[in-house]
Amino acid sequence: MPKPLRAFVAVPLPAPVIDFLQQIQQQLHSPMINVRWVRPENIHLTLKFLGDIEPSQVPVIGAQLDAAAVSTPAFTLNARGVGVFPNRRKPRVLWVGLDGETGMLKTLQTTVETVLAAVGFKREKRAFRAHLTIGRPRKRMDPDDLGGSLDRLQTAASAPFRVGRVCLYQSVLKPSGAEYTVLYSAPLSD
Repeated sequence: MPKPLRAFVAVPLPAPVIDFLQQIQQQLHSPMINVRWVRPENIHLTLKFLGDIEPSQVPVIGAQLDAAAVSTPAFTLNARGVGVFPNRRKPRVLWVGLDGETGMLKTLQTTVETVLAAVGFKREKRAFRAHLTIGRPRKRMDPDDLGGSLDRLQTAASAPFRVGRVCLYQSVLKPSGAEYTVLYSAPLSD
């Protein structure tokens, strides 16, 4: 029997945005902020985490992503500002936010959620909060140290980038970190 694949649906990021995110990571890097940084090439905009899927489901999911993509025109976003989830007192995720045509992004995410629910994937109960995860704090840190760094970068913004496709990714967890492979790519309409 084929081994299940750990999978998620996401928007890939262009090289200039990856470079911008790496610069943000470098500006936040400090002995006071102990963070496990996401490798820049692994940063993406997650629309839906699927968990374990069977390899035979890839074509079905791909067809659903095609259906979502064909009904969604390409749009523009930019990475802007820095924050944490759930809050500055107990940060678990360090992220960069998104600006631009965020209504189109929400529409795409809702459409992906709907088409995948039609083939048996559970709907996410939590509200979609668009973000790009750049790191995860390793231990408790002084909120003032973190807060000052975050405040300094609130106006940092990437150049606008075009969202032109949505992808199904496989995630393989390794000691050196996660490795992502595109299993399917669906272009948005023009």
